Amino acid sequence: MSWSINIPVVSTLKLALGNAAHDQALGNADLGGSKPIPIPGGQVSLGAALKASVELFNDPDDKDAHGIIGVAPKESDGSTVEPLYSPDGTACWLKYAAQLDAEATGVGPFPFVELSGGGTVQVLVTDYRQHTATQTLEAALGADAKSLRLPFLVGDVQALRPGDALSFQSALELKAGVKVSWSILSGSLASALAKRLAGNLVFDFKVEAGASIGGTVSLKDEFRLVFSRPTVDGPFRVSVRKATSDSAGTQVGVGVTLQYSSPLLAAILGAVDSRVQDALKLVEGLENNALTPVLLQVAGAALKQLGFLKSSDLTLASIRAAYDELKAFVDSVVSGALKAAFTYEYVRSTEDSTLMELEVPADQLAAAHGDFISGDLASIQSRVKNAWLKRYFHMKTVESERSWGLGLSWRDVNFATQEDRRKLKAVVQHASRDHRNGPRRYAFLGARSYSSSGLLYGGRTSSWGTDFSAQMPRYSLTPSADEFEFAFFAQRKVEDALSKELIQGELDAATVWGVLRPEDLVELVERFFRVAPGGTQASSRLELRVDTDSFRKLLAKLGTEPVLERQAFARALARALPRANQPVRRNIDRREELYTPLWDAYLKDGGRDWTRDRARANVGYHLKTHAGADGASAAQWELSGLTGTFSDVLEQSSRYGGDIGGRPYGKVHAFWKDLLDKLSALNKAIQSETVIPESDATSVVQQAFVALDDLVCDDFRVAAFMGWLDMLGKRWGLEAGMQRSLTIEVGEKRFVTSHG
Repeated sequence: MSWSINIPVVSTLKLALGNAAHDQALGNADLGGSKPIPIPGGQVSLGAALKASVELFNDPDDKDAHGIIGVAPKESDGSTVEPLYSPDGTACWLKYAAQLDAEATGVGPFPFVELSGGGTVQVLVTDYRQHTATQTLEAALGADAKSLRLPFLVGDVQALRPGDALSFQSALELKAGVKVSWSILSGSLASALAKRLAGNLVFDFKVEAGASIGGTVSLKDEFRLVFSRPTVDGPFRVSVRKATSDSAGTQVGVGVTLQYSSPLLAAILGAVDSRVQDALKLVEGLENNALTPVLLQVAGAALKQLGFLKSSDLTLASIRAAYDELKAFVDSVVSGALKAAFTYEYVRSTEDSTLMELEVPADQLAAAHGDFISGDLASIQSRVKNAWLKRYFHMKTVESERSWGLGLSWRDVNFATQEDRRKLKAVVQHASRDHRNGPRRYAFLGARSYSSSGLLYGGRTSSWGTDFSAQMPRYSLTPSADEFEFAFFAQRKVEDALSKELIQGELDAATVWGVLRPEDLVELVERFFRVAPGGTQASSRLELRVDTDSFRKLLAKLGTEPVLERQAFARALARALPRANQPVRRNIDRREELYTPLWDAYLKDGGRDWTRDRARANVGYHLKTHAGADGASAAQWELSGLTGTFSDVLEQSSRYGGDIGGRPYGKVHAFWKDLLDKLSALNKAIQSETVIPESDATSVVQQAFVALDDLVCDDFRVAAFMGWLDMLGKRWGLEAGMQRSLTIEVGEKRFVTSHG
């Protein structure tokens, strides 16, 4: 039985379909009838109370959300379904779409949590009807209403005329409840309260404190099928797309948190005051606004020790207000800890997509139809004959993200926040069902970023990061390193109140990156500082992009001039030293002149035997000897080891790796040498056309990112590397493919300086 519909009331019923006065969305039609629909795992039914949206496509610019009607792109990589039809002034299309939801259930394990719950299956069916542009809307709707079709019925599919299409799309989304034990969250809560108390805090959890808190996880599986018939009595065109993705997330509401928090609140109150003998009874009294005089005193003392009660007036109202503040604090900490527990520092998500376009002979459609509408890709793959296959595309994406963060705050004051993020994304695309031997192409993206903010950083927010991408523009039977296009991007951003010190520092950094010339700094400092009153919110952003050609040339040149490359890095390290209120540090040219010999000696030694004392002794002697009248005071400052001194920078930039065989301060050299080695290995792989394995973390492509990734742990190393790239780019004629820019925003004014 086909659908029956009641035609919607439309004011343009008497107009021809090609008339521009029609809206694309014509309204909704009421559906009558009921029909079982097979879906993976069972059946759902189209009920009698459904609505079907009706759309008209009579212009090439009309957009079809499901991609059947439209204009094909000029260039396509095969990863998306191209439109079947396009309005051309003589033909128009009416689209009837109906969607239903059905319940689904599921249970299963999930790391660290218990999983149980239910979800929905969404089924969307669409019927596309071709009409002449001269036919009236009323006549077209009347004709279609008599014979609307379903893709689940083989008879309806076989009745397709040229220009028509039937589509079926199901989206299975399993939304499941999860529970995380309070014991997982207690560490975060204890740490937050200990910071608030400026002391240690020990929780004594009882059995009843093992309550849990909820969140959600989801699994999405989308299946899309389109039937059409280009010619009368010809083969049927079938398009199949299946995409699966999974993700984890949390949704924590205040009500949910507080519903389970009484045992935890009792443990908190009992941990800070030994007089709290029955903490659960105390919490119950607080929740019900019913405290005896004795419990009122006990609650007041406990809340005061926790820092939530400021008033000495121990009234029920003041106690309850303090208790509510404690609950809000607990909710905030628990919510954050739950999200961290859900993503457990390392989040991994996978997306798997397959696209096939087939031409199925008319006499074989009936036998294959059941497999097509099952949504079971394995069954479809086994049924499909190679002769039917006109296009095949499969893509698998594996994405991983790791992050850590530290925060120190008091009430609404952020003392310090640090965050470090690392994201990797690997994509494999297949153009054949033979995934082992067929054509395929790879893409890889690695990103690393770091940020800091808060009072301990002078109220300044800073961030920096790098992106490295490698992707194959074409398919290959044996993907090799020479078939990749590479790109590199780096960014540094600072936000703070406008001051001359801020502008001087940011322009100095831009000079290190190669955006500005040293001789332009004085004029630019005054220009930017005068645009707004001091204290106005300001931001600075440095960017460097290296395109494929220049990156390839850089790889090919590395190692050909080892002495020059080392000396260039020594110069870059000297220029990247922090600008300081010392004559030897204020000017970038002066820094380069005085500190390059020190860094060059360090690099020659490979950092071996460079201790804190040796670094201070070397820089002190060197400045006394070569810095002229400024030598004595500069040497004394460097010998102090204060923040920003040569030994301090060397120590801070080496401490992430620790002692490496007699080189406690050798990491600056080690990171640079490792980068050289891995980029050289990548170049050798390109020259020798080395085959790259699929999603292999040890491949030369991904190892190049690992080396670049290590740079971002330290802003000094980032600045030095950017300066080094700038020098090598000028030396080897790579500047055409290196784009550098500085953007400064002060209030509503924006200044952009670009180089490259």
